[in-house]
Amino acid sequence: MSSSENAASREVCEASPPTSEDEPLRIVLLGRTGTGRSSSGNTILGRSAFWVDVSPCSVTTQCQRKTLTVDGRSISVIDTPGFFHTCLSPEEVMAEVGRCVVMSSPGPHAFLVTLQPGRFTQEERDALEWIKAMFGPGATRFTMVLFTWGDQLQGKAIEDFLEESNELSEFVSGCRGGYHVIDNSQHDKTVECPQQVVQLLKKIDKIVADNGGSCYSNEMFKEAESAIREAQERILGERRHKVESLQKEAEGKEEKGPEFKGGQGEEEERRKEEEEARKRAERLFWSELVTALGRGAAEGAGIVGKDKGKGKAVKKVKVVEKAAALAASPLSIRSAARVVEGAVREGSKVLYKHRKTFLH
Repeated sequence: MSSSENAASREVCEASPPTSEDEPLRIVLLGRTGTGRSSSGNTILGRSAFWVDVSPCSVTTQCQRKTLTVDGRSISVIDTPGFFHTCLSPEEVMAEVGRCVVMSSPGPHAFLVTLQPGRFTQEERDALEWIKAMFGPGATRFTMVLFTWGDQLQGKAIEDFLEESNELSEFVSGCRGGYHVIDNSQHDKTVECPQQVVQLLKKIDKIVADNGGSCYSNEMFKEAESAIREAQERILGERRHKVESLQKEAEGKEEKGPEFKGGQGEEEERRKEEEEARKRAERLFWSELVTALGRGAAEGAGIVGKDKGKGKAVKKVKVVEKAAALAASPLSIRSAARVVEGAVREGSKVLYKHRKTFLH
């Protein structure tokens, strides 16, 4: 325990217990599953009152209340299922955790939110928002952060640990009851009430004193439930309005006929396919036309012979030789006419072949 925390403990010790001798101090343990709520309850009560097990699954599925005498006074601890339960849905967890208010009637004096020293994950960030949503913003006046398994700090002061994370510091600041560190590994090693529990109870007494001796009441919980219902009804109303709008839009399309409902998309797709086919046909035409004109011109000039269907390959050497001879000889009207005639003849064949492309 750090010196600053000891000093804070001495300050709260000066406040006398605000609850009467007959009325137990009522504590509710809240937190993400696996953060040591049940173990903390056992440490506070000084015995194994709640079932604890090392398991990848959540152990606590129902709220449980145990009342024992601790350091000469009556203490009631209510253990609850963890947030983000592995077996229960969020709705089931909220319904069960809500029972803690009734089980601690007339209401809990303090909510202890359990956190383990380590990485401050998104689930830990959401824990305080979950509490605000379930119990209302006023619940933060009765809320304290309880760092469990304090031995994991390995001698580091909790203040230094908090300074390492702004988000964690903001989380703790959002809990008006402050914070406390507890080492759950020590609860069964002593008969007397350990000092860490005595200091925790004194801090809870200060929370009660700061709230005028009052506790979190069932009326406050009902107000929070009413706010939740109103929010749910508003969300459901918005969803219903959206569904109705979609239904009206669908009915309007049906009235315009099946060709409007599904035909618009199909017609657009068909037009795209036809356009692509036309472009492919045009590219093929121009490619064949250029090739045919060149071949016809070469045949007319006598560079290559006409294809008689025999399928004989023309040697490149002979083609080059004929082209060189033609280039060296003077151009006559007759030879030029043969070139044009050959090109027109072969080009006409391509035009006739692709005539349908240009008739659309």
